[in-house]
Amino acid sequence: MKNKTILITGSSGFIGNFFLENALNKNFKIIDVLRFKNKNNKNLNKLRKKFKSSYKSIYYKDVDEIEKQLKNKRIDFFINFATFYKSSHSHREIVKFINSNILFPSIILDLIFSKVKKVINFGSMMQHLDGNNYKPKNFYSSTKSAFEMILSFYSLINKKTKFYNLKLYESFAKIDKRKKLIPTLIKNFKSNKKTTILSSKLELNIVHIDDIIKAIYIILNNNIKNGTYCLKSNKNIGIKKLISKINYNSKKKIKVKYLNKRISKVKKTKIKLLPNWRADKNIQNKIMEEFLK
Repeated sequence: MKNKTILITGSSGFIGNFFLENALNKNFKIIDVLRFKNKNNKNLNKLRKKFKSSYKSIYYKDVDEIEKQLKNKRIDFFINFATFYKSSHSHREIVKFINSNILFPSIILDLIFSKVKKVINFGSMMQHLDGNNYKPKNFYSSTKSAFEMILSFYSLINKKTKFYNLKLYESFAKIDKRKKLIPTLIKNFKSNKKTTILSSKLELNIVHIDDIIKAIYIILNNNIKNGTYCLKSNKNIGIKKLISKINYNSKKKIKVKYLNKRISKVKKTKIKLLPNWRADKNIQNKIMEEFLK
């Protein structure tokens, strides 16, 4: 697999950025497609200097510019990490959701689908409110499902390329600047601030970033059947129990305020786990370490 070329979108995002650095260290060649505004991204520029021969970027202001820069490029795999996420939306944001989650990856896919061996697309279990069928939680998840329908079209007209959808509930890494609950709890804990949580009954299914990257390599390195797979932990983490356990073992306490909001439980799913993949059973301990170190 060394010297294979992977085209990726979303390299400035959470999962995409972790994978980018990991893949470069494993001697993959990476081409990423970035909006022109990312030309000054400090983290990406550091990697570009470190991996001068193996990391190249395509910058664009308009999607029409992508074709010229992708022409004649040899690409073995395409991974779509790109996403614009918000839990709710206004009508002014609809174009941004569609551009990021549907239009942008669709144009890239149309330009390269006939010459790549495998396509991996990242989705969310928010697309499946009942755990199985396409029942979107919000506008974001509906656009992710729309792109999957486009992927299914390309899979029908090109039998030589394998297409995969990977679905997640929640993800975790030590370095995480997202406005998600766990990184917010860690940030507020360190600054001695109170965190408001929707409900004391909240449970999350969390997968470590290392396990997500491991799943990608399983697909790239093995003859895995086309399809949709779920990356999930065997057990959900009860947030109130987690906080109580940390507070019991720490001199400094996590400050929280629980609201009494109605929340949806994590539904069991019939979407299969990726073959040869299992989530880290110690994910809760790894989260606790960030509070107790």
